[in-house]
Amino acid sequence: MSARANSTLFEWLTILCMLVAIGALLLELVGFQGARSALAPGTIMAGLPVGNLAPEQAAALLRTAYGAPVELHYIDQTLLLDPAQISLRLDTDSMLAQAETYRTGANFWSAFWDDLWQRPVSGFNVPLALDYSPAQLRTMLLDTAARYDLAPAAPVADIGTFNISEGRPGYALDVESSMTVIDMALRVPDNRRAALTIAPVSQAAPTMQTLGTLAQDYVRQAGFDGLLSLVVVDLKTGNELSLNPDVAYAGMSIMKVPILIDTYRRLDTDPVLDEINVIEGTIVKSSNVHANILLMELGEGEMQRGAENLTSHLRQLGLQNTFMAGYFDQRDPPPKLNTPANQRTDFNTYPDPYMQTTPADMAVLMTGLYQCASSGGGLLPLVFPGQITQAECAAIVDLLKRNDIATLIEAGVPEGSVVAHKHGFSEGDTIGDAGIVFSPAGDYVLVVYLWREGYLEWQRTAPLVANISRMVYTFFNH
Repeated sequence: MSARANSTLFEWLTILCMLVAIGALLLELVGFQGARSALAPGTIMAGLPVGNLAPEQAAALLRTAYGAPVELHYIDQTLLLDPAQISLRLDTDSMLAQAETYRTGANFWSAFWDDLWQRPVSGFNVPLALDYSPAQLRTMLLDTAARYDLAPAAPVADIGTFNISEGRPGYALDVESSMTVIDMALRVPDNRRAALTIAPVSQAAPTMQTLGTLAQDYVRQAGFDGLLSLVVVDLKTGNELSLNPDVAYAGMSIMKVPILIDTYRRLDTDPVLDEINVIEGTIVKSSNVHANILLMELGEGEMQRGAENLTSHLRQLGLQNTFMAGYFDQRDPPPKLNTPANQRTDFNTYPDPYMQTTPADMAVLMTGLYQCASSGGGLLPLVFPGQITQAECAAIVDLLKRNDIATLIEAGVPEGSVVAHKHGFSEGDTIGDAGIVFSPAGDYVLVVYLWREGYLEWQRTAPLVANISRMVYTFFNH
């Protein structure tokens, strides 16, 4: 073959290759132009890869992902939150518009060249555009709380054991914290789960009111058809329980406590031996004769005046319902003294006209005595500054500790417990005990009165007081 023929063949082959290359390039260009109508390669929209998808396809993918229910966990309950419940809306238009700026912002020929040589393209990230109704979400959570929250159980009193249970703790949905957790779950396209925030609710501790209910239920079930008055004072916190506290009762031997306090208030020095014997006889032996001797000393030789002076000093202490209109075992009719308590028309225990008190007044007096003895403060030195000392109050408390009768309040506390108290029993219808109980978990004042019209049998009633005392001790030392 001639050189001329060879040259012509080569030229035609070259032209053919060029035409093929140009054709291939045109095909790539047409394909790239078509791809340019889709989202840019590498585009991430709201956490989902949507590169090379048509806008309609991307929007459908987002609606499917973010329209899926969110799985909510309330302890062991599983709930499903449909986004439609809270009017959730995806702003796909704004997200697609932002993606479009990425596509059109790139140089056509530069992008075509990168595509032709299959160079890696850096992705575009379009953030999520979503909103919903927080008010609807809060309403849904409040409804969930109403269905699944567990309120703490109230303490339960057991009349058989005289114990009061601690109750049971509960739990409650923390709505605001749970809204934050759900918001995070709503903003992810997968693993749409949220553990709701559950806050523990402390168990209800037994209260003085629980104790009062136990005492009332007990005497009712015991068949007692009279009147119960009960005052308990927590000497650590000052919390009180009061059941019928302002009822007028016969003063009985419990009035020997204010007599003793006023005796020490009168003394300028420590009592001498004869005085000690009279004081001890008044409390330890509960002797009416010795108590009258102390009244005589308070009245400068006259028992009646001593009773009047004592009553005046009790008024200074604010005890408006406690008085002595006469002395012990007096036969002469006493003057009639009216008090707020004995003028009540709803309760009438037909109290002794010679001497009366109320559980509330005795609780105030015993509390003041304890405070004076333990710290030198409280009601007694406040009202009578310089006239009664901490040492004198402590001496009175020590005497009351020696009133050892193994019944009433004492019978309700464990053996070896210390109780400073004075009890009394009237002519058949009233029984009472007022004291300070020193217990491991805290000291307290306990005043109990029982009254029954007609006759109140000691053998049947004294155990009621002992069991009430046991309830109170258990309450403070459970």
